[in-house]
Amino acid sequence: MKSLTFQWAALGKLRSADLELTAGRYVVLSSESEPLRELIALATGQEPPRLGRVQLGGAAPHAAPELRAKIAALLADETLPPARTCVQSVAQALAARGASGGDAARVLAEAGLSAWADTPTLALGDRETRSIALALALAHERAELVALHEPLATSLSKQYVLEALDRHTARGAIVLAVTTSTADAMLLGGSWLCVELGRIRATVGVTPRLGIGPWQQVLIEVSDAQSLAQLLHASALGLSAEVGSEPRQLKVTGPALDVTVRELIGLCRAHGIEVHRVSATVPPVEALLAARAGFARGAYEAARAAAAGSSANSHYLSQPGGYT
Repeated sequence: MKSLTFQWAALGKLRSADLELTAGRYVVLSSESEPLRELIALATGQEPPRLGRVQLGGAAPHAAPELRAKIAALLADETLPPARTCVQSVAQALAARGASGGDAARVLAEAGLSAWADTPTLALGDRETRSIALALALAHERAELVALHEPLATSLSKQYVLEALDRHTARGAIVLAVTTSTADAMLLGGSWLCVELGRIRATVGVTPRLGIGPWQQVLIEVSDAQSLAQLLHASALGLSAEVGSEPRQLKVTGPALDVTVRELIGLCRAHGIEVHRVSATVPPVEALLAARAGFARGAYEAARAAAAGSSANSHYLSQPGGYT
């Protein structure tokens, strides 16, 4: 079984990555975008590490063009092969990895990007360019590694992206996504890893679970809350739902956040219900993971203020010039 390994690899703001990832789904979360950019750049061989080493199946991606052809990538800053139109550029990219350039129009159509087929590549903005690059990456059915930077922040529908990631995961690829959004991380699923002060470390078998316990609630906003509630009533997982503060919202209680979210997304996909937003209403373990990734500042400040307010010196601390 091939694995993706980082051995104390460093580049820019990514101070150290020590990872061993086998086939499966992984989401790396951080409040800082720079380490995530560099993690994907290293994984896909776009740049060599400043220190340490990165290997896919025992070979360094940055030194092996034939290995990079087996990697489906979405970088933070994307470019497309030079061509007059988008469909011609996609055809070149497909041919470069040994696929048929004649499939270019199909790749764009399946991703919902047919309208851009004849658009000059020079007329594309950053979001449009990344969207086409993501469509190319998701269409790489022989990729051993699928490494994506913010895959839910393009013009492709979230449902299309998640279904494609499910497909790649099911066929045994290593699927690695990075994001600064906890909401996107919950949708992307898989094992959560966190960049902490520019460092990330995990070994084979480490699979952080999202919060466990019958009190765990998920707030979901969908196009048809009533239909989803009926589907949940028939769920074998024993999920319960109550109406939220808005007509499209449901508060769903389940055994664990990852189980609940996976069931919700699966039901919505299967029955054509559009998901607008998913969030945890009672943050347990995933809040700790987010805190490790650098999202805890607000909670820290609130706790600090509460502690200061309850202390004997709270009056002094509130005065101009008081020490805080």
